[in-house]
Amino acid sequence: METFFTSHRFRWFARLFAIAEFLLWGAFFIEHLAWFTNPEAGAPPVQIWLQQLAHLILLMGYLVMWKWERTGAGLILFGTVTFFPFVGGPDAWWFSLMAVTPVIFLFLAWRKEGI
Repeated sequence: METFFTSHRFRWFARLFAIAEFLLWGAFFIEHLAWFTNPEAGAPPVQIWLQQLAHLILLMGYLVMWKWERTGAGLILFGTVTFFPFVGGPDAWWFSLMAVTPVIFLFLAWRKEGI
């Protein structure tokens, strides 16, 4: 008898979480682009550019994961550890945990397959 928790289902959970989180963190990404819309204030500091780049890498990971799971998972992990500790404040731990949820489900799928 087959269990409910198959690698195929874990993969779909990962993909669904990736879509939801792409939309959630993508909305924050667009909101944070406000730093770049006021030409009178001048260019934002280099730190803001780097944080936006890390945020973009995180978002790209959610999309790349659909075609190349390992590359996408790596981008998600890299984006998470380079973005949330610097902008998440006291809730950075929870934001990071939520951001890597698709990677956790991919890991479970890989474990089921013995990879």
